[in-house]
Amino acid sequence: MSNGDNDKKDPKITDAIKKILTAGSPTDISKELLTTVVGQVLKTKDDITLKATNEMISLIQKIDFVKEFSKFAENHKFKVTAEIEIMKKDDSKT
Repeated sequence: MSNGDNDKKDPKITDAIKKILTAGSPTDISKELLTTVVGQVLKTKDDITLKATNEMISLIQKIDFVKEFSKFAENHKFKVTAEIEIMKKDDSKT
Protein backbone atom coordinates (compact mmCIF):
# COMPACT_ATOMS: atom_id res chain seq x y z
CA MET A 1 0.00 0.00 0.00
CA SER A 2 1.38 3.42 -0.90
CA ASN A 3 1.62 6.38 1.45
CA GLY A 4 -1.04 8.11 -0.65
CA ASP A 5 -3.51 5.38 0.34
CA ASN A 6 -2.69 5.85 4.02
CA ASP A 7 -3.34 9.59 3.78
CA LYS A 8 -6.90 8.96 2.56
CA LYS A 9 -7.83 6.70 5.50
CA ASP A 10 -9.80 8.11 8.38
CA PRO A 11 -7.66 7.62 11.52
CA LYS A 12 -10.81 7.18 13.60
CA ILE A 13 -11.99 4.21 11.54
CA THR A 14 -8.48 2.73 11.36
CA ASP A 15 -8.23 2.81 15.17
CA ALA A 16 -11.71 1.32 15.46
CA ILE A 17 -10.83 -1.59 13.18
CA LYS A 18 -7.61 -2.22 15.13
CA LYS A 19 -9.57 -2.33 18.40
CA ILE A 20 -12.09 -4.77 16.94
CA LEU A 21 -9.38 -7.07 15.59
CA THR A 22 -7.49 -7.09 18.90
CA ALA A 23 -10.57 -7.48 21.12
CA GLY A 24 -10.56 -10.69 23.10
CA SER A 25 -14.33 -11.14 23.16
CA PRO A 26 -17.47 -9.43 21.84
CA THR A 27 -17.94 -7.71 25.19
CA ASP A 28 -14.59 -5.98 24.71
CA ILE A 29 -16.00 -4.10 21.72
CA SER A 30 -17.52 -0.90 23.06
CA LYS A 31 -20.74 0.72 21.92
CA GLU A 32 -18.73 3.79 20.86
CA LEU A 33 -16.48 1.63 18.70
CA LEU A 34 -19.44 -0.06 17.01
CA THR A 35 -21.11 3.31 16.47
CA THR A 36 -17.97 4.60 14.77
CA VAL A 37 -17.75 1.58 12.46
CA VAL A 38 -21.45 1.66 11.56
CA GLY A 39 -21.27 5.40 10.94
CA GLN A 40 -18.33 4.97 8.58
CA VAL A 41 -20.07 2.13 6.74
CA LEU A 42 -23.18 4.28 6.23
CA LYS A 43 -21.04 7.20 5.03
CA THR A 44 -19.27 4.95 2.55
CA LYS A 45 -22.60 3.56 1.30
CA ASP A 46 -23.91 7.10 0.80
CA ASP A 47 -20.73 8.10 -1.06
CA ILE A 48 -20.96 5.12 -3.40
CA THR A 49 -24.67 5.72 -4.01
CA LEU A 50 -24.04 9.39 -4.81
CA LYS A 51 -21.21 8.55 -7.23
CA ALA A 52 -23.28 5.88 -8.99
CA THR A 53 -26.26 8.21 -9.25
CA ASN A 54 -24.16 11.03 -10.69
CA GLU A 55 -22.61 8.64 -13.22
CA MET A 56 -26.03 7.41 -14.35
CA ILE A 57 -27.30 10.99 -14.70
CA SER A 58 -24.24 11.87 -16.75
CA LEU A 59 -24.79 8.92 -19.09
CA ILE A 60 -28.50 9.69 -19.55
CA GLN A 61 -27.77 13.35 -20.30
CA LYS A 62 -25.48 12.28 -23.16
CA ILE A 63 -28.28 10.41 -24.96
CA ASP A 64 -29.90 12.22 -27.90
CA PHE A 65 -33.40 10.76 -27.59
CA VAL A 66 -34.69 12.34 -30.83
CA LYS A 67 -31.80 10.85 -32.81
CA GLU A 68 -32.23 7.43 -31.16
CA PHE A 69 -35.98 7.42 -31.80
CA SER A 70 -35.37 8.42 -35.43
CA LYS A 71 -33.03 5.42 -35.84
CA PHE A 72 -35.67 3.17 -34.27
CA ALA A 73 -38.42 4.57 -36.51
CA GLU A 74 -36.41 3.86 -39.67
CA ASN A 75 -36.66 0.11 -39.07
CA HIS A 76 -40.11 -0.18 -37.54
CA LYS A 77 -43.67 0.26 -38.73
CA PHE A 78 -46.20 1.87 -36.42
CA LYS A 79 -49.83 0.82 -36.27
CA VAL A 80 -52.26 2.94 -34.30
CA THR A 81 -55.84 1.85 -33.73
CA ALA A 82 -58.55 3.74 -31.92
CA GLU A 83 -62.17 3.29 -31.04
CA ILE A 84 -64.30 6.33 -30.32
CA GLU A 85 -67.83 6.16 -28.98
CA ILE A 86 -69.97 9.27 -28.64
CA MET A 87 -72.89 9.02 -26.23
CA LYS A 88 -75.66 11.47 -25.45
CA LYS A 89 -75.61 12.96 -21.95
CA ASP A 90 -78.29 11.85 -19.54
CA ASP A 91 -80.15 15.10 -18.72
CA SER A 92 -82.46 13.58 -16.08
CA LYS A 93 -81.96 14.86 -12.52
CA THR A 94 -81.77 12.32 -9.71
